[in-house]
Amino acid sequence: MQATPLPTGSSFSQNIFFVVIAIIVAIAAGLMATSIFSRMNTVPSGITREGFQGPTFGVSDIPCGQESAEARALVELFYDKQSTTEEGNPDLNELKQILSKLCCMKHDLMGVSQVVQSMLYIPYNNTHDRENPADTVARCFTKSIPPRDLDITFGTWKQRGLVLINKLCTSYNVSSNETERATQLFTGVWTDVFSIAKNACSPPPTSENESPRDLKGHMPESIQDLGPYTGYY
Repeated sequence: MQATPLPTGSSFSQNIFFVVIAIIVAIAAGLMATSIFSRMNTVPSGITREGFQGPTFGVSDIPCGQESAEARALVELFYDKQSTTEEGNPDLNELKQILSKLCCMKHDLMGVSQVVQSMLYIPYNNTHDRENPADTVARCFTKSIPPRDLDITFGTWKQRGLVLINKLCTSYNVSSNETERATQLFTGVWTDVFSIAKNACSPPPTSENESPRDLKGHMPESIQDLGPYTGYY
């Protein structure tokens, strides 16, 4: 029976060298892959992917809450309180919806990408919405919302929000000072976003060199001087 020859010292050293090189290459590839994937994940909360305006979720109890300290403070007024009526929790959830629409609208309008991102999955509520919230922001990017329609949209949000605050302050036994503060906080959020939307959503006045057939929003002269709509929406 012929014995298997043992490897010589030179061949054994070569095998060790190749093994060490393979280990070094594997470690380098792993570090490079880890660096690439960590740079791709820009969201601290890990919930969803965001652009450069900051995360939509993970900062507050309401979507896009990082856009308004006043919105967060308003919701926090009811955190440590207990509702005395059955309508308390549903009313609070609806108020959070309105606040999230205001904050996410600001997040999208102020974003550098100019796409409907944060508002895309905010649900429609026929109690306080005139149209799908995502459609409203999309029309803003094309500047195709007449000022009158924008007033109606924001007026409905404000009217419903103030009604909900009055109901919540009664249901949660909030003091008169806190009730006044809640109204001021909501009005502050609403005013901030409305001022941004007026500059971003409505078409500029038509000049002499432009035509109603231009590819943009157009408001006929016959309705430009109409006053606020005070009828039933």
